[in-house]
Amino acid sequence: MGRRRDRRGRGFPDALADILEADQDGHGSKEALARVLVDRLGWDDDVPAVIARFRAGIVDGLRLYDGVPGLLDELRDAGHRVAVVTNGTSAQQRAKIARCGLEACVDAVVVSEEEGVAKPDPGLLEIALDRLGATGIDRDQVWMVGDTAHADVAAGRAAGVRTAWVSHGRPWAGADRPDVVAATTREAIEVAAALGR
Repeated sequence: MGRRRDRRGRGFPDALADILEADQDGHGSKEALARVLVDRLGWDDDVPAVIARFRAGIVDGLRLYDGVPGLLDELRDAGHRVAVVTNGTSAQQRAKIARCGLEACVDAVVVSEEEGVAKPDPGLLEIALDRLGATGIDRDQVWMVGDTAHADVAAGRAAGVRTAWVSHGRPWAGADRPDVVAATTREAIEVAAALGR
């Protein structure tokens, strides 16, 4: 029995490489990734149907990192205000937040599609600060914690706030290092909170 081939006659390791390249570590265009899957794997679905499958699968498999809800509660109990600032469609991001029960752990949720602005534009963070009643706060006391350099860290820097990047084990490759690099969300929040004291 020979190696399995995709519908172009290429081996599946090649197809997997194409899929991973299109995915861009979860930050690539969903349309581009869907086209690669349809093309390389011969899926019968059209691109919108593939994207709908992605989105449903993401929500179904989602869970908060261990300890994060309790840590957010501790921050809020100590007087800190917390917001989720996220790029994406309202339906998808709100479904993810609901699935995790995250809304009860934060003071505001700001979704790019609802606001008409997306990270790295600092305007999304400005909306969050406004919702938190924190527009006049010393920006050195504000943290943007996220796992994407091109969106989260860049938006934080542009807004003049401190930044914590969640590496998930990846090395930092950007020029301007964030204030904190941490392997996990919990660690990033804990370090940021300690530095903010």
